[in-house]
Amino acid sequence: MKSVNRGTSRVTIRRFEPGDRAAFLSLYETVFDRDRRPDWFRWKYQENPYVDHVPIVVAERNSDLVGCRSLFAQEMRGYGQVWTAFQPCDTMVHPEHRRQGLFGRMNERTLERYADDGPSFFFNFPNEASIQGNLDHGWHEIGTVPLYYRFQDPVRALERWTGTGDSEQAEASSESRTAAALSRSLSNAISGSHRTGDRLLAPDADVRLERYETPPVETLERIYRRSIPDGIHTNRTAEFYRWRFANPARGYTAYVAKRGTEPVAALVVSTVGDHVRIVETVPRAVESERAALNRLLVAVLSEYENRSFVTAFGETLPTPVRYRFYPDTRPPLSTVVRPSARTLLARDLRAESAVENSSVADWTFSRLDLDTT
Repeated sequence: MKSVNRGTSRVTIRRFEPGDRAAFLSLYETVFDRDRRPDWFRWKYQENPYVDHVPIVVAERNSDLVGCRSLFAQEMRGYGQVWTAFQPCDTMVHPEHRRQGLFGRMNERTLERYADDGPSFFFNFPNEASIQGNLDHGWHEIGTVPLYYRFQDPVRALERWTGTGDSEQAEASSESRTAAALSRSLSNAISGSHRTGDRLLAPDADVRLERYETPPVETLERIYRRSIPDGIHTNRTAEFYRWRFANPARGYTAYVAKRGTEPVAALVVSTVGDHVRIVETVPRAVESERAALNRLLVAVLSEYENRSFVTAFGETLPTPVRYRFYPDTRPPLSTVVRPSARTLLARDLRAESAVENSSVADWTFSRLDLDTT
């Protein structure tokens, strides 16, 4: 435990204690403007199968929790090795206590805590507010991983980013109503074009498809093991899938392609508001079952054609551009929406991992590798 005096105000940097949960959730709502319930905290930090404690460091001032440095434990695999790694996440400093060095002190305490007994490495995708702080404490920049967007309803999606929509159109003039009608016509035309294009692109794969409201974890592990990529990624086991899909803040639907009786590919989605996230595809060596994965993709796009857009992160789809998924790191999409591409940082804690010297090509991600899926 470390304490810092600022006049009559004492800051204590210490490990998380069981009685801190309510204060953590309150601070989370203040910082991120999102409500999270105790069952979410239990799932993410207490029931994580890869750690035997709650891996959080907190900053306390005058008995108030004003900062947290949290870690998401994962078992990682790559190039014939398996490691335990921590993904820093949910980093928080109360708005009234920022620019006072709390992030740095929590980071230092975290590194000290796991210097001799802990994960092999840290990796994460920090936001703009914390990326420099990570670099200052020894993280190395590996590269950028894009987020792919497919716009099912481009007009509605654009309204989402520009902040316009039905509420502002309620007081619209006749010209605005005409523009709205044209927008609807354009949306219908684009949606129709998508449907026609998807049918033409649908691969002739000798598979039948099955849909599951609850992802079949043993089946997903079986498919994963058919073709495991060399790149660094979360090790997929039935235990991992069972815990990962127990996230109470999300719901997941799985689609499995079978060749005869053998499952050969799968795709998992999660709906969030007006859009759909493709969170997982297996096998993770996506080119090994290109036709089956694309067949699954066409089925999913048809089912969710009324959603405004669909996203896929990293190495999720064999041929994303073919199905009009565009990365937010390059034109044309980078000129329309604010990029949400993620910059991967890593820091070794053990010599055997040596991920600091890797390149982004040495990693293979789906959204399921992220703490926020």
